[in-house]
Amino acid sequence: MPSRTFLSSSFRDDVEFVKPSCRSHPAEVTIQHWQLRDLLSCARSRDEFTYVCGNNVISYNVTTQQSSPLLSDLTFIPTCIAVGSGYLAVGGQRGQVMMKHIDDDWCLPKSVGGSINNSISISAHPTGTRMLISNNDQTIKVYSLPAMEQITTIKFPTAINYGKAQIHESSSVSPDGRKMVAVGDSNQVFLFDVSANGDYERIATYTATSDAGFSCAWNQYSGKFAVANQDGYISVWDIRHSDKLCKIPTKQDSQIKGAARSVKFSPSGSVDLLMFSEHVSYVHLVDARTFCERQALRIAPQHYDQHISGITFTPDSSRIFVGVEHSVLEYEVDTVLRRSFPAGSLI
Repeated sequence: MPSRTFLSSSFRDDVEFVKPSCRSHPAEVTIQHWQLRDLLSCARSRDEFTYVCGNNVISYNVTTQQSSPLLSDLTFIPTCIAVGSGYLAVGGQRGQVMMKHIDDDWCLPKSVGGSINNSISISAHPTGTRMLISNNDQTIKVYSLPAMEQITTIKFPTAINYGKAQIHESSSVSPDGRKMVAVGDSNQVFLFDVSANGDYERIATYTATSDAGFSCAWNQYSGKFAVANQDGYISVWDIRHSDKLCKIPTKQDSQIKGAARSVKFSPSGSVDLLMFSEHVSYVHLVDARTFCERQALRIAPQHYDQHISGITFTPDSSRIFVGVEHSVLEYEVDTVLRRSFPAGSLI
């Protein structure tokens, strides 16, 4: 059977999924580890984002233009952050974790052992809210919230950067809570079933490109997932097929400048966009219906590079925020365009 994968290299590039003008907010998102660049979250309100600044975690309201500290003077500088289900969690270089209720003063410090916490994700489950910590010790550790009781440890043949749930590995749990994908310090992609009683069973191992994976994400329908790799590609799968749906290159050729660092799907509505960031200067918006149209958004002046510390959609998918070296940039999504479907189009 021939491969179903196509290389999305001949994009229609004259689209504007987001308007090119932006608002700049005085929020400095700091990078602790040069490869881990997912330090900005907008999970609660379209008017508020949460970010890491040194050993502090801060909430910024774009309407009032006011900052509020959520965690101050931590004993470590966070390498990762997650916000969800009313909780905030950050992880550090030596297995440190700090949990907090967003709306009150309850905090719980924890050491999960291992080494660098590469990513944290918070997901709903029939048995309660869970936190998944992807660590450089080749594990994803699963905890219940708010008790922080360890449910299980999932072991891998490589460090996990992101599980979605996130091994520098990274993992990510699908929105319907039934699947998890994880990537790490190899080109392998690990897909899991998540059972109703909370067990994680690996059901497939895919090959992305030729280098380590640093981020992964599910679309809002739990039918597709995307992986960002350090060699400058985004790979997308439909869970109904083992072949890649598509492979999307970054703009810059350099393995460092053009490394794909973070990937997100729009979380709601009929916007249907895939967003990913490069190591410096470029953020991309891709039509997640066809994967044939892309807007390459240069967030730095020409002939000058800016490091990108995080990207995030608002919960209603009407805006995106991009963390750069000394500010957070806000762009408006053209939701009218995204809610218009050409005659005869299929989604």
